[in-house]
Amino acid sequence: MKLITHSLKLLLLVVSAVMTKTADAQQFTWQTHVAKPQQEGFNRILLSPQVTGRLQADFSDIRLYNNAGQEVPYLLRTEQPVQYKRLFKEYDILSYTHQKGCCSELLISNPDKHKLNNISLLISNADVRKDVKLSGSDNRQDWYVLKDKHTLYAINNNQSTAEVKLLDFPLSDYRYFRLQLNDSASAPLNILQAGYYDTYTEAGKYTSIPVQNNTRKDSASVKSTYITLRFAQPVYPDRLEFSIVSPQLYHRNGYVLLGKEQVMRRRRSKRKRQQNQQRSVPFVLSSNAPAIVELPRLAIEELTIVIQNADNRPLEFDEIKPLQLNRYLVADLSRDQDYTLKFGNSKAEAPEYELQYFQDSIPADLPILQTAELKQIRKAEKQKDNTTTIIIWAAIAVVIAGLTYMTIRLLKEMDTKKQV
Repeated sequence: MKLITHSLKLLLLVVSAVMTKTADAQQFTWQTHVAKPQQEGFNRILLSPQVTGRLQADFSDIRLYNNAGQEVPYLLRTEQPVQYKRLFKEYDILSYTHQKGCCSELLISNPDKHKLNNISLLISNADVRKDVKLSGSDNRQDWYVLKDKHTLYAINNNQSTAEVKLLDFPLSDYRYFRLQLNDSASAPLNILQAGYYDTYTEAGKYTSIPVQNNTRKDSASVKSTYITLRFAQPVYPDRLEFSIVSPQLYHRNGYVLLGKEQVMRRRRSKRKRQQNQQRSVPFVLSSNAPAIVELPRLAIEELTIVIQNADNRPLEFDEIKPLQLNRYLVADLSRDQDYTLKFGNSKAEAPEYELQYFQDSIPADLPILQTAELKQIRKAEKQKDNTTTIIIWAAIAVVIAGLTYMTIRLLKEMDTKKQV
């Protein structure tokens, strides 16, 4: 019986150790203060390279707290390298005339003779159907048909007092367009605007990553240039931008090695070679294109740029900038509160906030708040393998097995005594 009691105590000690290890997973290594919000409501907190470099790759180990130490829900947003947007461009309406009981005529100007194939009309809500005709002219005297008949159906927008109606037609570059509407059965429509939607691209926003030091070596024997950039802590560069001074015309092949090249041993040569290939990014620098190299998102503390010069003189650089795409925490903040970010824990799991279900309801263009200098609040644990965890669970299994064996043995002894 005493042995069972001792075994139970041992089991409790082991379980306690496991619980302590689990609780330890909620501890963070770093913190930084967030600039005070100037606007009530949702704001964006820009995560600097110093912050992102100390996070897990999926950003699961970062939390936002207010004055009272309460956790504040957030959304993680990342800039896209290229964003496609639609912009409404208005036409110049020269006139909009009405002839009672007959028709209305809308005259639109296209002074730069842009090639167009649609007109979008912003029309006040109206429960009516109209037949329209479109023609084009370069002198307002001679008109040529573009669309002989088109029907505008009832304009009824439940979210707004007006709605956009699209009129498609063959690609044209007339200086003037005339839209004729049949008003014989009803009063004229209230056309507020005429224009078209133009799709354009917008580059994502980046933050420069500070370089701690760099070295350069021009090797004549292998006809290559080697440039190594080293960082103060792990970083996640998304892009390299080169500012090349000379020569004026160039075309060079090369590659970027992310991190230190792995030494290959016989047993692991294939695996190491695959890792090196994944961390090697080929590129071409040409005077006919922007000197930009896109990089895969990997945590590194240094990178090496190798440029193959062939028989040409080495390139001269004014600057080489490593950049990371801007990443933000979007949160509902109060102007009378101070906020702190805590992060840096390889054991932490991603939080689950209901805010994720309302992403489309939160505007994209929000005020941006910066973070202060980082402060270490706990010593970073050395990366360990799973040996300790395996030993703990093995100990639990042994204790449970021992308890089971002792219980069965005790029951047999009790049964034997009863029979005697």
